[in-house]
Amino acid sequence: MWNFTRLTLALLCVAVLARGASLPDGSIEPNCSKYNLPMCNKLYDPVCGTDGITYGNECELCYENMVHNRHVHIRSNGEC
Repeated sequence: MWNFTRLTLALLCVAVLARGASLPDGSIEPNCSKYNLPMCNKLYDPVCGTDGITYGNECELCYENMVHNRHVHIRSNGEC
């Protein structure tokens, strides 16, 4: 039983970390390390940035942060 509890807790921690770090204002820091910037795919999976702009996907938000030296986070998934 103890092993099952530890395994469940470990999987929950991994799921939370994979989702992204939630910040105090409720926004999520984008996981830019998983992308090969400046190359982004064109798959439309919109995210709403904390700047009020809809980005085509998380990678495009990361690219814009890199190019403009900003720190825009993800306010929510989907369009703003």
